[in-house]
Amino acid sequence: MTAVSAVSLPGGGTDLVAVTDTAWALGAQLPWHWQWALRVQRWVDTTGAQYLATLGTLVAFALVVAVVFGAGRPLRDRFGADTVGAVQWILVTVVSVVFSAFLVAVWRLTGEVESAFEFVAVGPEAVVRALVTLIALAAAYSLTRLTKRSVKRGVSRGAISEHQREVVHHLAQITVFIPVIGFVVALWGIPVRNLFLGAGALGIVVGFAARQTLSGALSGFVILLARPFKVGDWVRVSGREGIVTDVTLYNTQLRTFDEEHVLVPNDQVTGDEVVNYTNTDRLRITTDVGVDYDCDVGRAASVATRTMAELDAVADTPDPDVVRHAFGDSAVVLRLRYWIEPATIQRKWRAQNAVIERVKTAFEREGIDIPFPQRAVSDRRAGVDVEPDAAARPDEVASTAAAPADAEDTADDTADDTADDTDDTADDTDDTGDRR
Repeated sequence: MTAVSAVSLPGGGTDLVAVTDTAWALGAQLPWHWQWALRVQRWVDTTGAQYLATLGTLVAFALVVAVVFGAGRPLRDRFGADTVGAVQWILVTVVSVVFSAFLVAVWRLTGEVESAFEFVAVGPEAVVRALVTLIALAAAYSLTRLTKRSVKRGVSRGAISEHQREVVHHLAQITVFIPVIGFVVALWGIPVRNLFLGAGALGIVVGFAARQTLSGALSGFVILLARPFKVGDWVRVSGREGIVTDVTLYNTQLRTFDEEHVLVPNDQVTGDEVVNYTNTDRLRITTDVGVDYDCDVGRAASVATRTMAELDAVADTPDPDVVRHAFGDSAVVLRLRYWIEPATIQRKWRAQNAVIERVKTAFEREGIDIPFPQRAVSDRRAGVDVEPDAAARPDEVASTAAAPADAEDTADDTADDTADDTDDTADDTDDTGDRR
């Protein structure tokens, strides 16, 4: 068979008519794609026809795409959205290739396209290398699937958590795929030294540019491996208190008791203290209450202790107790200490509510006063100090405090009246003198 070469035109493109005539003159047989392109070029033989063919191709492509995606909508419920979507994109791809080949023939670019495909010509060695590469990658993937199943069994037995399973799985993938990638690189003859030099330089640049992200990722590995908390735990992290809803490589998500979803970066979690209330079997709660200075502090403490011991919301062991905490401005502060078991935020709120309500009721029944802040009022001008019992007689405090000011106002009014009377008497005397 005689070889056939394209004849390039001065303005670009390939004249298949000249190629065909030459080939037929030499007795050569043209490939099928050249014959197909020849028919298109003989049909579209002018510049105006080329433009019209291009416009018609674009319109036809738009119509086909619209029909394909429009027909797929009623089929999604029957065959599934993923299946229908995959078929639609396959059809669109095939149509795109056909229309692109038609435009290549219309504008006489067949020779250029064929020359471009020569660079990606696949020989027997390339096929063997590709096959070996595929087998190696498939073996690595199968091995990572086996390790994932093994780790999943550990999760079912309670040995590790779900997040630790993900970490172990990704580490196994890295461990398996790095040697396989090195083997593939050597198989295709890629210069490993230059590759590692480029990767090292790129790693330095990426390390400086994304040091915060890398720090968060390393902190995430520390959290997932050390397990200071897990999903569902009641914790306080970076000043935020709530329930852990998710732990990733970069942040920890909390749902606060105000229903706020907070993302705390993992580097902040590892750099600050973490309080895990769920890890403890029981939790001690403290509530402060003040009693009047005139009452028996020991009796008040006994009443509070006995009241807390009778509550179902308070744990029986250890026993609740009362500590004489401080001398307040208006009261002796008693610190009520009691326990809940197990430690949950619901039990904490329930115990606090029960202790405050029952202790207040018990103090009222026993005649133990819980005073509010008191103030001593004095009048420096009158030299009178007023020290009222603000808790018992607030009305008397106000009237007593206002008494010196009222006395001063009365004295001022009396002096003004006396001066006015004196002025009136003097005026009368002057008038009498004038009449005489």
